[in-house]
Amino acid sequence: MRTAQRLIKTRGPDALAYANRKAEVMKERDFEEEDIAFWQKISKQVELLLDSDDYS
Repeated sequence: MRTAQRLIKTRGPDALAYANRKAEVMKERDFEEEDIAFWQKISKQVELLLDSDDYS
């Protein structure tokens, strides 16, 4: 959750797109499943935080 919060602080409203894109690029480049899952989890957490407006 801290990573998602930090990402929102640095990327603002673009944090979700950034996290999603990181996961997509990793899939395209055949990264380890664990690395892809890491960014997918962050993406979900960012989405939850942005939806709840509780990311400060």
